[in-house]
Amino acid sequence: MNAVQEEWEKMRIAYQNRYAKMCKKIKENEFNTDNHGALLEMSYVLITVFGLTDKQVQEIERNDGFTNADVKR
Repeated sequence: MNAVQEEWEKMRIAYQNRYAKMCKKIKENEFNTDNHGALLEMSYVLITVFGLTDKQVQEIERNDGFTNADVKR
C-alpha cells in the first residue's frame, strides 16, 4: 500500500470511530434531533465518500467503530 492509500485508510478508520461515538451519544439521549441529523450525515459520508455499504455501516455500530474486515486485519 502506498502512502496515499495508508492515509486514506487512517482517515476512514478515524471517521468510523467518530460515527461509533455518535451512535453511543444517541443512545444516551434519544431525543436530541441534532445528534440524529449528525449521525445521518456521517453515515452518508461513510457510504458516498469512503465507499462503504449499509451493511458495513451497521457493522461499525456493532463493532465500536470497525467493520468486520477491519477487525480481521
